[in-house]
Order: sequence, then C-alpha cells, then structure tokens
Amino acid sequence: MSNPRCPICGRATTRLLVSPPDFRMGDARRYPVWACPSCGAGVTAIAMGSEAAGEDAYAGPYEPHRAVSRAARGWRGRLAATVRAGFGYPQPEALPLPAFLARALARIRAWTWAPPPPPPGRLLDVGCGSGAYGASLIRMGWEVDGIEPDARAAALVRSQGVRVQQARAEEAILPERAYDVITLWHALEHMDAPVAALRRLRAALKPEGLLIVEVPNRAGWGARLLGEFWYHWDVPRHRVHFTPESLRLALTETGFQVTRLEHIPNPYGLAGGLAYRFGRPGLARNPLILALGWGFGLAAALFHRGEVIQAVATVPKIDLTQSRQGAKGKGRKNP
Repeated sequence: MSNPRCPICGRATTRLLVSPPDFRMGDARRYPVWACPSCGAGVTAIAMGSEAAGEDAYAGPYEPHRAVSRAARGWRGRLAATVRAGFGYPQPEALPLPAFLARALARIRAWTWAPPPPPPGRLLDVGCGSGAYGASLIRMGWEVDGIEPDARAAALVRSQGVRVQQARAEEAILPERAYDVITLWHALEHMDAPVAALRRLRAALKPEGLLIVEVPNRAGWGARLLGEFWYHWDVPRHRVHFTPESLRLALTETGFQVTRLEHIPNPYGLAGGLAYRFGRPGLARNPLILALGWGFGLAAALFHRGEVIQAVATVPKIDLTQSRQGAKGKGRKNP
C-alpha cells in the first residue's frame, strides 16, 4: 500500500508516525498513520474496500453510539444544566449555586460543549453520536437537525427526537444559509474528505453564524508521551489526525475565518492510553487514573499542547459582501 495523500493540502505523506492496532475493538491488525510534511496532519492508511474502510469499523462496542445511561444523565445532566443556567437558559434541574458561580461555570463553555447563549436558533449537529446532545438542545428551545452516516446511530438519534439525515457530511443535502450554529464534536477526524465536508457546511451556515469544531490534537503531550497507545488515535475510525495548524488550514482553505482556537483539557487521552498500555480496560474508569488524566490534561492545555483542540469559525464579512455584490451584478442587464 502506497503512502496516502493528505486530505487537507493534497501533499503525499512521507513520515510514519505510529502503527497502532484497533485497541477499542480488539483488532490486532496494524493501521499505519503517516505525517504530511506540509501541514502536519496525520493520515491513517486504510486499504479501500476493506472492512475497516466502511461501517464495519463501528460495529461492536462503540461507546459514542450507545444510549446514555440513566446514571450518566443524572450527575452529568445536572452539571450541564448548571452551566446552561449561567447562560440564562431556564434549567429547573440546575444545581442550587450562587449566581456568580453559575456565571463563572458558563465562561468555561468551551470545555463543556455548552451551546452559544440564548436566544436559541437553528443548529446542525454533524456526527450525532447517541443523540443526547441534540435532544438537550431541543429541550432548551433550539431547532436541531443532525447528520449521521451510521445507520444504527441514526436510528438511536431519531429515537431522541432529533431530525437526522443518514449521510456523509460531504454528501448531505442541506439548505443554503439556514443554520445559526453548526457543530462537529469529534466528527471531522472520522471523515475521508474533511475539506469537501467543510465546504458543504459553509454553504449551509447563515451569515455571521458559528461553526464549532473539536478534534483530538496529535501534536499534544499525550500523543508524544504514549506513542501508539494514545487513546485518541482510535484507528481505523479516525482517518485524519489534526494539529492546530492543519485544523486552521482546513478551515481557512474552505472559506472560514477562525475566531478562536483553544486547547481543551481532556483526561481520556492519558487514562485510556494507560489502559491500552497495560491491557487493563478498567484503568480508564479508575477515579485515581482519571484524576491523573485531568491534571495532565489541564497542564497540557495551559502549555498549548492539549489533548483536544477546539476551533470556532465564521464566514468573513468581506466574503459575504463580495457574495452580495456578485448577486447584484448577475441581476443587472447589460446596456
């Protein structure tokens, strides 16, 4: 198999980063990850037509496509409600915190997947997972659509009351300039054609709307420390392994203006990686290991080497002005 081309900039990859197995599914086959010499993105080499190249990669115990447990909905739901209350959303299940503390929690929305402040609008969630996120937004008054390529996951999302289109993002049929917010929570790295997907999503975003993208950071401390055992390689499902530079390039090359790019604390890169390293899955849920993961994740984020990066982008105003002028020009009659 020849080295894959970078789906961000089109250059041929030249350097082997790691060649991990599919730890999550217990598949011993190795999946080489190659680095692009131009933008720095990592690319998973997968033989087209193989089982790993299709939906079979998500068969089995793929946790993001499972229904959220009642216990998780309990304490996580109350914490999320408290953050949303800090935004001004009515949340009867919020914890009884002083107003100043609720507002402080709301300021860390980049770390909590909280939506933008009210009033609610129309939101498109790309890669819906279990559908719990979209369902929570509907309860807050948002109009939510979803895109989910996996048939089983799409059915689960529909059961949560979310309108979902089963399709790849680059092939989805979307209305133009329709959405106030488009979110991709750990979805872009799963795509074979992320640039084509971003172009399609840009056309669906309203003027001055927000695109929010969160992906693992292959240039962070976790990947360097753990090597092939880093939890967020997640091959073969993760096709592209972003760095801050390659994520910014993907967005700017598709017509977005990046207004914020942050390193986000995440405990699972270390906790899950240690579980893989020692062959003990329970370590990833051990409170002490998770506490260690949070400490490591916070330190890495503070030094801009976080496990996860999040970008917020919009369509540049100059681009919108040119689009309007072009539309006016088309409407004029030649003298």
